[in-house]
Amino acid sequence: MVSTFELKNIFEKKFCESIKKNYNFKENNLEKISNNLLNTFRDFIILVLSENNSYSIEERNKIYLEAIHNLQHSSKLLKGMPHPASSMSYKLLRMSETLKKVTSGNKKEKTKANRFIEKNLIRKFILFWDTFSEDKFLSKENKINYKICECFMQCSQEISKVYPDIEWFKLCDIDFVESLFENI
Repeated sequence: MVSTFELKNIFEKKFCESIKKNYNFKENNLEKISNNLLNTFRDFIILVLSENNSYSIEERNKIYLEAIHNLQHSSKLLKGMPHPASSMSYKLLRMSETLKKVTSGNKKEKTKANRFIEKNLIRKFILFWDTFSEDKFLSKENKINYKICECFMQCSQEISKVYPDIEWFKLCDIDFVESLFENI
């Protein structure tokens, strides 16, 4: 038998009752809500835990800044050379611009630089929301229901209590979460 990684129980009955009531979820089975929430966040949590999570954002940014310098230098060396080197020069420059956005950009720039796994998490949360909430993510006029952002924040705070070492959930604020949903 192969043993798999199991997540801690994050979304307790009391929490599920609270979000069910606050966001008018149509599901009465709290265990089903809890299991669906856990499935929504599972891949993201496992990925973050499996990454080198032993350094802080400041330490990561120092590494990124060094990488930016090296990427820009490599790009300059390859610029103007025949294909495929000139094409690689452009790609290296774009990589350095993305890292700049992550390390020092404003909220909107940082959100545009989010990794695929973060965008995937938001898409999964939208599916969860649309399954359980009577108020869908997008209205008929294609306007975002911002209650979804509040619910996501509450879930992030709950995860942060159980997994305090995952900095991503700890640092989530409403502006950042809203921009994540707006960019989907």
